[in-house]
Amino acid sequence: MRSILNSPLEHAIRVLMILVEVFPEKLDLNRLVLFDHSLLHSSDFGGPDSLHPPVPIRVGELGVKRQLIQDGLEVLIRAGLAHIESRTSGLYFGASESAEGFAGLLETQYAHDLSERASWVVEYFKDMDEESMRESVQKALGHWSEELENVQLQEDRNI
Repeated sequence: MRSILNSPLEHAIRVLMILVEVFPEKLDLNRLVLFDHSLLHSSDFGGPDSLHPPVPIRVGELGVKRQLIQDGLEVLIRAGLAHIESRTSGLYFGASESAEGFAGLLETQYAHDLSERASWVVEYFKDMDEESMRESVQKALGHWSEELENVQLQEDRNI
């Protein structure tokens, strides 16, 4: 049996929660990547406790997340839970009419926590323009680079 962890299905569920929360609005891939990362590491952005542990290398997740989010979107589109809209500014993704009902069927604590974090993420970023978002991410990245430096110092002391 294949693991669901880091699978297209796991990413599909997280993206679904985000798209349901912004419905009827649509998001481009860049925002979905940022929102997904913020959903998992919400405390880095001053939000509720993060769903994933604060490992020092979590900044590296951003580099691989884009393809994983695309794979998750493909699952959602094939299942009829999301759709693509082409605009002059690019491709945008939105929840289908049945997405909220499907998301409501997910009864695990993790699904509930995802939904709560998705709500927080959408509220946190809703009034931010691109520049404000960039500043917020840079602030979090600065925090992460300090953590990486601390890890390196600890490793150097242990040698």
